[in-house]
Amino acid sequence: MEHQSNFRLGLFILFALSLGAILLVGLGSGRWWQSKLTLETYFNESVKGLDIGSKVRYRGVAVGEVSAISFTYTRYEDELPNSQRQQYVLVEAHLDDTLFGKNAQGETQQAALNREIAKGLRVKLAPQGLTGTSYLEIDYEPAPFNQPLPFSWQPEHLYIPSTNSTVNQLIGNAQELLAKLQRVDFEKTISLLNQTLMTANQKLDEIPAKTIGQEASQLLRTINRMPLTQIASEGSLLLVEVRESNQALKALLEQTELKSASADLASAAHSAKVLLGDPALASAVHRLDAITLRLDQLSAQGDIQQIIDNLSNASSNLKSLSEKANQRPSSLLFSTQPKPYIPPQP
Repeated sequence: MEHQSNFRLGLFILFALSLGAILLVGLGSGRWWQSKLTLETYFNESVKGLDIGSKVRYRGVAVGEVSAISFTYTRYEDELPNSQRQQYVLVEAHLDDTLFGKNAQGETQQAALNREIAKGLRVKLAPQGLTGTSYLEIDYEPAPFNQPLPFSWQPEHLYIPSTNSTVNQLIGNAQELLAKLQRVDFEKTISLLNQTLMTANQKLDEIPAKTIGQEASQLLRTINRMPLTQIASEGSLLLVEVRESNQALKALLEQTELKSASADLASAAHSAKVLLGDPALASAVHRLDAITLRLDQLSAQGDIQQIIDNLSNASSNLKSLSEKANQRPSSLLFSTQPKPYIPPQP
């Protein structure tokens, strides 16, 4: 009986272990059998803190892990002498196959990556807190910090260029600043600064501060003696007058007579334009020019002056004849003047 109970217990344990293995395989098979992408990149700096199994993040999201860390010359430049080898650190990582989406028909995954690389996609070493460990960060970097490393081989796997880590960028900027500071001639700079301060002191000493203070005090006293209240009141009255003048001008501009005057002026201008464009006016002006030209020609020939002289003489003769007719009308009929009548004497 005891032997049969142990047998059943053993069967139950085997069944439980088998069920657990089946569940474990079923739950993890999707991850185990999921296809991976192999990515490689090169660093020209220390990768201290990065180990196999370190996370790879794309814009902060975990997308894979580091699978291998070595040197580029062990794979691509093994036949070259040490003096000609690139001392780059080769880092390989396994990434999810769905990271970069599906490619266009006939396009390779590297070609799709090259488009993103042209936009600034880079891999850099990022510290993970204060523990001293690091991980790989895939992100887009601005142009000054994303210059890829030069190399002459063809990568075996997908390739994304690397960029200096944030710490190295800070160190590089600090070193560049120190180099610039070393090129600065501090003694000459301090000498020029002292000379500038001495010149400024001399110029300040030359300024008549006492006279300026007295003139400022006098100006303040003059301002205090000014009738500011009266000036303010007159200014207010002036503003009121300006406002009233503005209102009167606005009312004048809004009168219908003024508005119609502009229309009448436009109508008169249109009429004058039509009159000037009339061919009859042009013909009249042409005839007037011809008459004036003819008068000028007659005046130049002397005929007008002779006619005027003859008319003047005829007028004088007519006047003399008229006066003679008024005095002796009979002279118009008889050649000689009749004798005066003498009445007979008784």
